[in-house]
Amino acid sequence: MPALSLLDRRGGLHTLITQPGDTVASALLRNFIPPTSVVTYCEQNKLVADDHVLDPAQSYEARLIEGYDLVGIRRLFESRDSSASYIRRRLSVADTGMLSMERTPLDLPSAAVHVEATVRETIGEFGLVQGGDRLVLGLSGGVDSGSLLMLLAAYRDAAELPNVEIEAATFQDFDSKWSETFDSAARLAEKHKVRHHVLEAGLAEEVFHLNRPMAQILMLLMETEDAHLAMYADHHSTRRVLEVYADRLGARKIALGLHTTDLLAGLLNSYTTGFDVGPIPQRTVGPYEYILPLAFVPKRELHLYYTHFTGHAPKQTTPNQWEFNPGDRNFHYFLADQLQWSWPGIETWMFTAHALQASKHTMAFAACENCGGSMAQQSVTDAAWSGVCDVCALLDRHGWIHS
Repeated sequence: MPALSLLDRRGGLHTLITQPGDTVASALLRNFIPPTSVVTYCEQNKLVADDHVLDPAQSYEARLIEGYDLVGIRRLFESRDSSASYIRRRLSVADTGMLSMERTPLDLPSAAVHVEATVRETIGEFGLVQGGDRLVLGLSGGVDSGSLLMLLAAYRDAAELPNVEIEAATFQDFDSKWSETFDSAARLAEKHKVRHHVLEAGLAEEVFHLNRPMAQILMLLMETEDAHLAMYADHHSTRRVLEVYADRLGARKIALGLHTTDLLAGLLNSYTTGFDVGPIPQRTVGPYEYILPLAFVPKRELHLYYTHFTGHAPKQTTPNQWEFNPGDRNFHYFLADQLQWSWPGIETWMFTAHALQASKHTMAFAACENCGGSMAQQSVTDAAWSGVCDVCALLDRHGWIHS
């Protein structure tokens, strides 16, 4: 094995774990050392780059150049062998600044109980559901929305809230009729006594005044210079159709299955572009109130919950073409997962801080003259409000909206 050591700022030398074929960077990361925190030398004090492949015939020394207690931080991540199916970790920060890593071994049933408790606490603490509420739940049939349906149904049945109604709505996109998740949505709704409605694909054409089906538009958009905007058009049109359906029911509260990684990725995008987003886990968008009961549930825990209550692991479907484009969105998700690994529980800190900042100002909304959707007025752009939202402007530019 290649020999690689860490020299800390106090002169301590620490042997690191390496594997054959490791680069300097991969070996450092395996040992919870950011490559940017060290400079690495081989024998004869020769500086080597991060992508240098470690030579088993030589010894290497990574010298810490930062002043923080890297050795103490690395101890937090020391592995603990466990036979449990899942280890829930949380990094605790005391008032004094002291750090500790909590580790809770969970089997499948106890992981499911934990997820239910987390959602119940989130709903209660933020007042997401009140007696008499009629909720419209966007239900694709996948693990996120499917888990949200089961969790809301469990909360409805257990909580002492009178007259709470859950209306699950599935938007009929281009492949839903033949999709297993489409059938799964219907079965889940029936099992948990939730009314299920299929929103016909033509509803999007009606709401957006389109001259062709939205499914066709998304595929055509992928062949243009605006291919990177197809995902945003897909998401916006789906949400707007849900809002129109909520109007028909006289409902104003919409529940979405956005989990921790979804929301962390959104915050990273917001912080790096300057575009404002509403608070978490409850936000007002025009006349609608969006609730996000899964805000503090990581994706992995959702998978465990779904597996426990359905008796099988969720089927991973092939993503749509536009879900891999644009690349910056994928990168934000990648970073959000990295953050949760390095700082398990960071969402509690980030969402709370973001909500405090969001409470200091009121977002203004304008209604799109074409689709009727509410658009937040952003202070980072100098462009005057054109009267239509970005998605409708995009559709119109390509000639897909009736004159």
